[in-house]
Amino acid sequence: CAAVPLRLRGNGMEYTQLGESGLKVSRVCLGCLGFGKPTARHPWALGEEESERILSRAAELGVNFFDTAMSYAEGASESFLGKALKKLTRREETVIATKFSPRSEQEIAEGIGGRAHVLNCLEGSLKRLDTDYVDLYILHMWDYRTPVEELMEGLAEAVRQGKARAVGVSNCYAWQLM
Repeated sequence: CAAVPLRLRGNGMEYTQLGESGLKVSRVCLGCLGFGKPTARHPWALGEEESERILSRAAELGVNFFDTAMSYAEGASESFLGKALKKLTRREETVIATKFSPRSEQEIAEGIGGRAHVLNCLEGSLKRLDTDYVDLYILHMWDYRTPVEELMEGLAEAVRQGKARAVGVSNCYAWQLM
């Protein structure tokens, strides 16, 4: 997508439209993978207070675009982000992107289809983020065990319900998008 500068705030942050989505985002997006409770797998993760300090500084510098995922620190990243943004800014001034993971073995065994999976994951993310909608909802990585049509049905329903403004996919090959 072509990045077209839209405006500058007094702090010098540049903003652009994200593709044809209508979302106006800061040219800098703050990734929140490092926010969560430190674990053996991610000992470098930052706790809630440290995460809030970073988010506060980013907002102060004009960053309005934040990226997280349900899998980051088992959802703690989404929770930390949601709590901090409620304190720091107005929801309509922020752009929140979050990602959902492919269906689990348990979901497949229980017969939970792709559409239901997308909507169930979104409800969990909305609860952790403490918001009614996300601006960008992304399939985190290609789901080889779920028909793409089922996932697209779920994403389309999320948009129809007003719970996601735009949708996307990451970590896949170009031929998969075709």
